[in-house]
Amino acid sequence: MTCRYRAIWGAPLVGMSLLSLFPVTVLAEEPSTNVIPAVEVSAEGAEEAGYITERETAKTGKLDVAVEETPFAISVVNQEFIRDTGAKNIQDALLYSSGVYAGAFGFDTRGDWAKIRGMDASFYLDGLRSIYGSYNSVRTNVYALEQLEVLKGPSSVLYGQSELGGIINSVSKLPKPEQQGEIWAQVGSYDRKQLAADVTGPLSEDGKLLYRLVALKRESGTQVDHVDDDGFLFAPSITWLPTDNTSISLLFNAQENSGGVSAQFLPAQGTIEPGVRGDLPTETFVGEPSWDRYDREKNEVTLFVDHRLNEQWNIAATGRYTSSEAETREHWASIGFGVAPNGDTARTIYMADTGTEVTNFDIRLQGDLNLGMTRHRLAVGVDRQDALWEQSNYYYGYAQGGTINLYNPVYGNVNYAALNPADRPDNEIKQTGVYFIDHMDIGNFAISGALRHDDSTNTTLAVTGPDTKSDDEETTGRLGLMYHFDFGLSPYLSYAQSFTPNLGTDGFGESLDASTGEQEEAGVKYVSESGDLSVTAAYFYIEETNRVIQGSQPQSVDQVGAKSEGWELEVKKMLGNLELQASMTDLRAIDDDSGVRLPYVADRLVSGWGKYELENGLRFGAGVRYIGDNVGFGGAPKVPSQTLYDAMLGYGIQNWDFSMNVQNLTDEEYVSWCRSAGTDCGFGERRTITANARYRF
Repeated sequence: MTCRYRAIWGAPLVGMSLLSLFPVTVLAEEPSTNVIPAVEVSAEGAEEAGYITERETAKTGKLDVAVEETPFAISVVNQEFIRDTGAKNIQDALLYSSGVYAGAFGFDTRGDWAKIRGMDASFYLDGLRSIYGSYNSVRTNVYALEQLEVLKGPSSVLYGQSELGGIINSVSKLPKPEQQGEIWAQVGSYDRKQLAADVTGPLSEDGKLLYRLVALKRESGTQVDHVDDDGFLFAPSITWLPTDNTSISLLFNAQENSGGVSAQFLPAQGTIEPGVRGDLPTETFVGEPSWDRYDREKNEVTLFVDHRLNEQWNIAATGRYTSSEAETREHWASIGFGVAPNGDTARTIYMADTGTEVTNFDIRLQGDLNLGMTRHRLAVGVDRQDALWEQSNYYYGYAQGGTINLYNPVYGNVNYAALNPADRPDNEIKQTGVYFIDHMDIGNFAISGALRHDDSTNTTLAVTGPDTKSDDEETTGRLGLMYHFDFGLSPYLSYAQSFTPNLGTDGFGESLDASTGEQEEAGVKYVSESGDLSVTAAYFYIEETNRVIQGSQPQSVDQVGAKSEGWELEVKKMLGNLELQASMTDLRAIDDDSGVRLPYVADRLVSGWGKYELENGLRFGAGVRYIGDNVGFGGAPKVPSQTLYDAMLGYGIQNWDFSMNVQNLTDEEYVSWCRSAGTDCGFGERRTITANARYRF
């Protein structure tokens, strides 16, 4: 690729440090001595910050640098916004973020889905990768989170193997030094009943030992008949502050989700196309109520250590062990089979038992120091991930699950004794990365860069015969330049690379090449002096190589290129008791060879949310979301655009807070995605109403 402003990247990263040894004429004065503060645990929750988060530090950046000072696009969604919009999960919380197409596959009980800038995203928890494989892990419960951070574009230089679109990092709730808490009861559509609690405070008189307990229990149906979405969360944590310079936190997270899979993969006839007997109802269930299930559980332990060595240096480390299991029993409408004139269609039957065992850590030395006329905030670190995911008791039978009538389903006609499940190959990742990051301030200029080297081994462990193994080694980098005007405007340019190894073979015995990519970005960030207005805007151009897609031959895959180009805008404003957030994204994501649009990506997103609070404790909220059209694989069919509305009403009195949230206020029934022409499609989420009562203390 020919870089559109390649001259910026001519100087190597080593030159950043060399620059610090010489006077720079743009400096008005020499910076003061920088001191890393003593380790503290803040008592202020994210709910007190308002929607404007640009002056906060994103934990995913691995440096103590505010979002507004970073020459890369980062969005932070805090707890207040999550609560006000009534987000039930992570993808709900991202519906109003620029550059993010959340819920790309509509209503889905399997997990959270999001595209960033037209490309796939990686999901992380507390700076460590959290999802390996599919159908084998528990959806992270949004109630256990302090905030969400979205790194837009390639982030491999910070986190090694990551998708080209970027990273969605969830930040867990940890103990606070002041006693506080809440009990939360919720009821809602489809017999939703949920009870939760979040309590934190000191565990010892001297305040050296802190605790937090987050717990939740949910029973809920869904818009799909016979599909439940029950959940359980138990997340206790403890923080030990042995000295003013050291913080050690231990978080245990136990989660369970049970119910079924909402995705029925319904035929195009009756969804995007006219049906033989009219449109299919959104509640259509083609499985077996007594057999279909998707039950998952996870047990996880995370250790956080932060130790200040002296006034300029500290060590930060995060390590986690995760064990998870899932049991899937499922039917769906056989893709591409078609529908008979009376409404009958064949079903595919699927079953599998899966499990994952993951150990990963990230440890780094961080510094904040002056060299000559420059200030450096830097990190040198190493991270490691060892992940094994297994699949047993596997059976896939295309069109072997019996026939069902889509308009008048009759259940109970399947002979499960005829199934012949077997073990499947396991998959294993072992990856080690070393990295160096330097954010350098020279007067009003900021130069931020990083280099990283990864060594990765990806193995498919065959049930019989030889294993398939690929060794990938890659060096990636990023570099950004920003200028801070005194009145709060900061234009920037940046360049970043990505690296993602691929498991498996091409269907002909050859290992897959790693997917790589690069992004050029130009943007501006503005935060008013009073902090009541923030504006971020960016243009981006992304190229990907060795993208993995379905091949032309059965059971084969091809590797192709892709491009995404577009711009995004996000504005947040506080006007007294009124808070506003608006965003717009416009992009063109295409296959590099054919020029056809990439599937499952809306070409335009426009959204706005506002909340107004009266002095008597009454508050109102409303939002609008325009979702542009998208296409299936190969550019067809075209799924029409939609405009959806959300609303909130709340009232607080003394320790009590009552609220009601409505998503898809007008109850639009719409198709959100289709696989390809004449195959299968899925529905978007219908109107959901939740009523909440919180008691805070």
